[in-house]
Formats: sequence, structure tokens, C-alpha cells
Amino acid sequence: MGTVVSSDTRRRWLVVVAGTAVLVTLLGLVPVLRSTVAVGRTTASPDRIVARALASAGVAYRADGESRGGLALPDISGFGDLATLLGGTTRTRIWWDGPRHWRVDTVDATGESDTYGLPSSTTTWDYGSRRLVTVVGDARARLPRADDLVAPAAARRLLSSVGPQDRLSALPPQRLDGRTADGVRVVPGTGGSTIARADVWVDRATGLPLRVVVVGTTGGDALVSALSGVRVGRPDGRVLVPPAPPTARRSLETAPDLVARVAQESPWAMPPRLGGLDASGPLVGGTSTYGTGLVRVAVLPLPGRTARDVMRNATSAGSVLEEVEGGSRVRVGSSLLNALLVRGDDRRHAYVVAGLVEPRVLDAVAADLLASPPPPREAP
Repeated sequence: MGTVVSSDTRRRWLVVVAGTAVLVTLLGLVPVLRSTVAVGRTTASPDRIVARALASAGVAYRADGESRGGLALPDISGFGDLATLLGGTTRTRIWWDGPRHWRVDTVDATGESDTYGLPSSTTTWDYGSRRLVTVVGDARARLPRADDLVAPAAARRLLSSVGPQDRLSALPPQRLDGRTADGVRVVPGTGGSTIARADVWVDRATGLPLRVVVVGTTGGDALVSALSGVRVGRPDGRVLVPPAPPTARRSLETAPDLVARVAQESPWAMPPRLGGLDASGPLVGGTSTYGTGLVRVAVLPLPGRTARDVMRNATSAGSVLEEVEGGSRVRVGSSLLNALLVRGDDRRHAYVVAGLVEPRVLDAVAADLLASPPPPREAP
């Protein structure tokens, strides 16, 4: 029998085409090794399995990861590798010593890119271009990276987004990669989500999430991520040190992508309620989120010029510009992830509205934004 999550969560993941809030998380039909050995029933409750998964960030390990997504998003200029990450296969090598000390390598047919997480920065080394990029600080909103798709990180973000109205139930345990894993299923408790269910399997010995599957309301595995070759224990510290080749092209940044830069510069004070959803994130500047649990929408204000360029890029990628009351919009999305690029008639107010929700939910939020444009935020 399903149980109800006891408390809402404060953690948000602002990603997608604009920094969406929720869990755009894990991807792919991953070749996970299952054993035919019988697995004993778990005595842990769904809430206990979730709690162990959320507490697993301190579990050190080394592993290989693979994710594959079925989100057919257009490749819009300015949004990096978003379409590839959420619509293809990503293979990674992971060394994890904790939330502030880790390394994730992405390997594909064209080369290798290594990302190093440090206490106050993130460094990416691209072998092909010999470019070393260090991002200082932790952007409140940004596009997803390959390390966001690693099963443990993706599962923790997903489970931390669960609200009190969403339902949890236990799944039969499985043998994954030679380990006994307890399963938990999350089902949205209210209408409007494009997620039919999300399943997470958690290592019984350590609490480390080993596999995540997100199924959309249209059917089929939309997103999956899994680990293989897991070795629990602290990795060699030398592996976690970013390289310093003398011939590298170096750059130092405070905002890693378009979404992060826009979030730093937002001029509008966002309202406490949009489209019938209460605010659940920052209201002054940056990216705001609305709704609770798995029905959550992110709203990222865009400067006028940026909005013009983004909408032009979206229409060039095949999306259609629609004239609506108070302005115009461009719809971007897939069966699971949906977004609206919205611009008011005044050409000053513009937004990306996105989430793992049905288009009608985004339409209601966008209509309120166009009907009552937010005022300028006060200077700090």
C-alpha cells in the first residue's frame, strides 16, 4: 500500500531549457546486470528507503555510469548540449568522494571531457579542444551537465522533489550489479504531471541509488540512469585533482551558460502565485519555481534581447511562433519535458516557463505573466 511523503523538500534542480526546477534527471535504457539469485524481501518502509537514498551523498565510490534519454528536444543555439544529454546516450566514469569533491568523465566517439567538483568551483577539461574552464561558485540556475545524470545524483534530486501529496510504495528488491537493491516507486499525487511514475533502486548495504527509471504518462521508459562496476570506498585523491597542462586554453567564469547568466541579471520581482500554483522558490530575481512535489514549474525571466534571440533560434529549430493575448509564445517540448518561451507585447517582459508538466499547466502560468507583468525588483 502506498504511503504519503511526510514533508516537502527545499532542494530544487533548475534545469531544462531554462533552468527548470524539478528532476529532469536520468536517462536511458541502461544495460544493468541482474542476477537470478533470489533476493529476500525488504523490511524497510518506502519512507526509509527514500531517507537512506537522500542521505547517501557522503558515500564514497567509483563506478561506471550509462544513461539514455528519449526526450526529443530541438537543438536550440545557446542551450549547449541539452538536446544531446536528454535525448541520447551518455557514458561516464565516476570518482565520488563527496558532494564537494568528485570527478565525472564523459566519453564518446568524439573524445573525452572531464568535470571536477571542488568546494568552491567546478572545472571542466576538454581533451579535444584542450580547454580548461573553471566556474567559480554554485549557480542557482544552470543547464544540466553529464554529472547531473549520474544515477545517485539524479535519484537524490528526484526524491528530494517529492511533495506531501505524492505517493510512495515499495517495489520488490532486485540484484543489480551484484548488489541487493531495495526499490521505491513515486507516483504524482495530483494531476498535471507528465510523469506516470518514477522507480528508484537503492543499495541495501550503503543507501547508494543504483538505478532510476522515469516513465511518462504516454508510456515507455522516458529516462533511465544506472551504475555498474560499483566499488565502495574513497577514490585516490590524485584522480580528483584537475589537470594543469601548460598548453591549455584557460578561462575563469562565474556563470557557466546562458541560463546562469540570465539568472544573475533578472530585473523582475516575481509574484507569489502563477497559474493557480504557489511560489516554491526564490521570488526576487533569478529563477522562481511554482507548485509542489512532482507538479512544479520553473520561470526564468529573460532580458528582451536574449528573448528575441532565443525565440528566433527556437523557430529556426522547427518550433512555431504563436500570437496570444498580451504577447507571443513558442512551445518547445517532448512527451515528458515541456517549455514555453514567452514574450509580452511590450518586448520588455519575456520568460522561459518549463517543467515536467502538461502543456496546459505552462499555458496557465504564461497567461498570468502576460496579463499582469511583474514589476521591477528593488535594488538590494
